[in-house]
Amino acid sequence: MAAAIKPKVISNPAGDGRFQEDVERHAAGADTPDELERRLRRKYPKARVFEGIRDVTAERWYAYREGRWLNEHESPDSH
Repeated sequence: MAAAIKPKVISNPAGDGRFQEDVERHAAGADTPDELERRLRRKYPKARVFEGIRDVTAERWYAYREGRWLNEHESPDSH
């Protein structure tokens, strides 16, 4: 039986190093995007995690601190 592929998690906003570190730390023990989202929401109540690309060689999840994509010039309250 082949080993499970551990997903690469892309975090947003990309410039938030603390969020990225928290995502990486929590992703290490999370088996699903929902589990990672629950863990992140303890500190980031708006956090959302979505499953993205998945094939036999790679899997990506996307973690959004504010629940949606923020570009580098956008503040969380601009919508």
